Amino acid sequence: MKKINYLRVSVTDRCNFRCRYCMPEGTKEFIPHPEILRYEEITEIVKVFTEFGIDSVRLTGGEPLVRKGIENLIAQIRELKEIEDISLTTNGYLLSEKARSLKEHGLDRVNISIDTLKPKKFAFITGTGDINALSKVLLGLKKAIEKGLEPVKVNTVLIKGFNDEEIESFIKLSEDYGVEVRFIELMPVGGKFFSKENFISIASIKEKIEKEFGKLIPAQTKKNGPAKSFIVEGTNARIGFIPSISEHFCDSCNRVRLTSDGKLRLCLMSDKEVNLKSVIRNPEYKRHHLRKAIAEALLKKSGINGIEALESLGCSRKMFTIGG
Repeated sequence: MKKINYLRVSVTDRCNFRCRYCMPEGTKEFIPHPEILRYEEITEIVKVFTEFGIDSVRLTGGEPLVRKGIENLIAQIRELKEIEDISLTTNGYLLSEKARSLKEHGLDRVNISIDTLKPKKFAFITGTGDINALSKVLLGLKKAIEKGLEPVKVNTVLIKGFNDEEIESFIKLSEDYGVEVRFIELMPVGGKFFSKENFISIASIKEKIEKEFGKLIPAQTKKNGPAKSFIVEGTNARIGFIPSISEHFCDSCNRVRLTSDGKLRLCLMSDKEVNLKSVIRNPEYKRHHLRKAIAEALLKKSGINGIEALESLGCSRKMFTIGG
């Protein structure tokens, strides 16, 4: 069985943005609050997962910072001695206000989603219509660095004809802030926004960078994940690439996902899920019940063909309900 040491936990499906590739326009229905896992339940699940080798936890959403008391969950997970790394993926809008508290409660680092560095385009892609939204996110980026939530990484979903002409700006962002910018291929999760016309491959972006800016020099990374990191020759810019579509990395996948409504998702693109909430909320619940459910689920992971699921567009959930 593959070594699984990374658990992504979606704490909510709600978000203060409406990014067009993540939450389809017109989305109004969300998971009812009573169906969302409580913090104590999440901590119990994480604790049992540590028995199976989980040592890294990433909190996601929706937008995790919109959930009240997220710092309390971080503090609870921090108390688990087996957990070496707690990270969080955010749109950054509330980060300037929360960075200090997040750090004080035990958060190690953040990834911030920024798909364009042009205010009007940012207002469009995030669905906010707020021309000042980008500046607030960039302030959050600065605060994250200031409070030591590092290494800070910027996630940029590539969208052909929308942001593929901003590569130079993102390289400059990396240099100016000392952060890694990670280019991610657009995935067919999130509704009608995805199309072949919107898709741009990592290979073409790599070629563009090397042609215009110089050689990409492989950089060392501390964590094993899908991103491959490089230094742009002649600069201090650090760039990462996640070729989710064009270069499959199923063989090296080291992660599972817990949705906010308590489903253990073994592969991002496969709808095969295990309902851990039903186990933990059973009136007769004992820890060994959860241990057994997780053990059986992890055995199933090796039997899931993520490439096949991707090619058949087998994912019926939208990205905001999974947590990415």
